Amino acid sequence: FTSLSEDMAPDELTNLLNRLLTPTTDVLLRAEATIDKYIGDAIMAFWNAPLDIADHARKACLAALAMQDALAALNRESGRELRLGIGLNTGPCCVGNLGSAQRFSYSAIGDNVNVASRVEGLTKQYHVPILVTEETRSAAGDLAFLEADLVQVVGRSKPLALYVLLGDAAHAASPAFADLASVHRGLIEAYRGCCWDAAQKALDELRERTPAALAGLCDVYAERIVALRSDPPPADWDGVFVARQK
Repeated sequence: FTSLSEDMAPDELTNLLNRLLTPTTDVLLRAEATIDKYIGDAIMAFWNAPLDIADHARKACLAALAMQDALAALNRESGRELRLGIGLNTGPCCVGNLGSAQRFSYSAIGDNVNVASRVEGLTKQYHVPILVTEETRSAAGDLAFLEADLVQVVGRSKPLALYVLLGDAAHAASPAFADLASVHRGLIEAYRGCCWDAAQKALDELRERTPAALAGLCDVYAERIVALRSDPPPADWDGVFVARQK
């Protein structure tokens, strides 16, 4: 957003943001989300408050997929290559009128909100459009998830299990996804077991099957395998990646 805004006049930038935020907001509202705020080019939204929303984690995941579809339509129409990173987390928060004595707004705060923000930021490091936590994956049901990594995010000591969301339940039930998931699982197991030859073999197989949404993640693991071959981790390594930036 920063580099984009540098080369656009304010009215052009405003128009582009409106064309992006309007359809993505429509998606969220149809999915029963509460729009918290707009932060430049970003939307903060949550579910299950002020009203209880059944299957809210699943609805959030399906909304994330639909938002990516809306972005793809905008890119086709505008000729641009805009990318949208979405991070989802599920857990208890403090929700209500928050702010100061002079001004407040209906919002959400708490550790789980902070985690969601960190997960959104990690979509850039892993080069994937949608990342979710273990809590969201477990609550969302039979959608097409693949484990991305175990990550210790900035400001937290406990690692997070992160998953890439690739598609809906129909996609998850397809033979092609089952094949992809099997090869991907082999990569993760070999990587965490420090079996670099097996990990490289699985990575090569994954590249032959992988959709565009996973190409960047494959590059991340390719770089790590090279680095860990030359500088092996300690014997008690648990496979956790320590993120150095938000």
